[in-house]
Amino acid sequence: MTDNINKLIAHIRCSLDDLSTPPSGAAYEYASLPLCVIDAVFSIAARYESTERTVNDFCSRHQWRKDGREGPRGEHTITDFLQILQPYENRWDNLANDLFHNRQRTSSRSGILKAEAVYRFSKTLQIFGIETFADVLRSGLRDDLRCAIKNIPGQRSGLSYTYFLMLAGNEDGVKADRMVTRFVADALGVASVTSELAGDLVRKASALLRTEFPKLTPSTLDNKIWKYQRSQDDIVSENCRR
Repeated sequence: MTDNINKLIAHIRCSLDDLSTPPSGAAYEYASLPLCVIDAVFSIAARYESTERTVNDFCSRHQWRKDGREGPRGEHTITDFLQILQPYENRWDNLANDLFHNRQRTSSRSGILKAEAVYRFSKTLQIFGIETFADVLRSGLRDDLRCAIKNIPGQRSGLSYTYFLMLAGNEDGVKADRMVTRFVADALGVASVTSELAGDLVRKASALLRTEFPKLTPSTLDNKIWKYQRSQDDIVSENCRR
């Protein structure tokens, strides 16, 4: 394990920009918790541009502020969000078409519409009393809540919930999706690694690097890795088109 961490740290130093600065962009700065749910569910196994469009379309249609915590009008709660979704309960095709303009499914085999998953995710949060960012930071790491979310069809891996927590402000999270696992696999010189191993190694690398870069958290390192790997994939795709 120590050898793997050293390889990952060497790859991080070689590949990533200044680790002392936070990631650029508005990551982890949604204005309201429901937007974190939309992003967390729709971003799994999807191009992020489509997730951005889904969030932007929802905000434009309902005149919700998208970015910036603690705005002058405060944040919309999970209950506010469910009041919008409730008329579509058990009409998931309509919810996907009319409200989110996105018909992606949680998996290609027997997956449910992500629109339905967003509703179920939000309903579970409401049942557990999670309405605002403050509620997540206070109670979001409860095992029973995580288990309930993972029981939603398509959420078994827990990636969406981990990412939701990160978007809500949990700095210890690592969303070990295909970008992060690919980066870690490259660092180790292997074809692939599991999400569990990638997440564990990124968290441990962050802890070791923090002595040199005090502001480096697992979530900020995750974000830097994700952006780097995405840029590398874009370069490969562009070269293949030439």
